[in-house]
Amino acid sequence: MTINNISFILHKPQLSENIGACARGMKNFDFKKMIVVDPKPFFPNDKILATSVGAKNIINKSKVFDHLEPALKNIDYVIATS
Repeated sequence: MTINNISFILHKPQLSENIGACARGMKNFDFKKMIVVDPKPFFPNDKILATSVGAKNIINKSKVFDHLEPALKNIDYVIATS
């Protein structure tokens, strides 16, 4: 497994700032794949991009799904935290 095979999935995020901060944290450790499932805020938006501080490429390349099942289609292992 390489770092390029790891995706971060945000399930029903409620705040734009949390999405942006997650992207920033991912960038700090060179992760590149973000999946967002059923976000409450419009995605992407200015708050998300502003909070991401330099991780706009992660936001712009992220995939958005309406439901969790399709987001997990190509995922072999899932580790959930809250």
